[in-house]
Amino acid sequence: MGMFKIYFNKFKEINFDRLNLLANYIAKENNRSVGYVKFDMIRNFLKYKIGYTDYFKSDYINLTNEKKKDFLTSKNYIRVIDYLNPKSYRVVMNDKLVFNQIYSKYLGREYIDIRRSSVSDIKSFLKGKKNVFLKPTTSFGGQNIEKVVVSEIEDIESFRANAINNGQYLLEEEIKQHDYVDKINPNAVNTFRIITLYKDGVAHVLANSFRISLDLNPAIQCRDSYMRLSDDGKPLCKFIDDDGVIYDEHPLTGFDFNSIDKIPFIKEAYSMVKEAALLVPEIRYVGWDVAITNDGPCIIEGNEFPSYGLIQNYLLDKDNPGHLKQIKDVIGDEIKNIKL
Repeated sequence: MGMFKIYFNKFKEINFDRLNLLANYIAKENNRSVGYVKFDMIRNFLKYKIGYTDYFKSDYINLTNEKKKDFLTSKNYIRVIDYLNPKSYRVVMNDKLVFNQIYSKYLGREYIDIRRSSVSDIKSFLKGKKNVFLKPTTSFGGQNIEKVVVSEIEDIESFRANAINNGQYLLEEEIKQHDYVDKINPNAVNTFRIITLYKDGVAHVLANSFRISLDLNPAIQCRDSYMRLSDDGKPLCKFIDDDGVIYDEHPLTGFDFNSIDKIPFIKEAYSMVKEAALLVPEIRYVGWDVAITNDGPCIIEGNEFPSYGLIQNYLLDKDNPGHLKQIKDVIGDEIKNIKL
């Protein structure tokens, strides 16, 4: 495909409402005209293949040309992933049933493959449970995840058939999050994202983000707010969303975000994912989604394509080193094997 066609396709994908929103935000924060910001967005896209969303999140308007080399973009990210996470091993992360089998020690919940379970098996699994979740085995972003109230299931055979027809093959026990986290937003399991990178027998933690859902959806999806935490769970910044909006309180529950002193079990969460990352060292770069319960942390899932935009958001870290630099610092001379 020629470069003109690539650029034309990118132009067609532009969400101009969002572009204008971000351009106005950047202009106001940096005492620049909106016209200058848009011109600089175009210039950086042509030179670095950086889109307007990444331009905003990585604070490109204030980066030197040399510093920009330390940041991931949509252009170099795929190449980094292809090197660190070989396609032949990605099923470990992108098939939830395979993932659950390998990392069962860290799940903290029961699950079954509904395709391989009889009506009797499902009935036994549901016994004593208030809520369960149906999930497709290969999806992301909370797509097609359904919360089921067990008492409302009238016919287990029909329940099983409908789940299979909907591609919801994984049936999981509900995660009951920590009482303190539940006060912030009880409508979803709010998660702690930890990024690890494996090198020579050691899993290095590169970044983290504590995510709080802002709506009624039972699964963390797109309308979330984020905060970075210290190694012992203390807030390092305000809660923000993808548009740079700062939240002092939760819009649904009214929880005062500024009252957070410490999120529990963060040290334990780090130890857990660093141990889990050693089980399949061929998948070297993982974004672990961790739930915090009253009994400690448990892993929800691992992502072989963690969101670099979230990691590099300058509002989470004013001294952002750039995520590509973080990766380079761990793998050293190996970076020469990646055509950036």
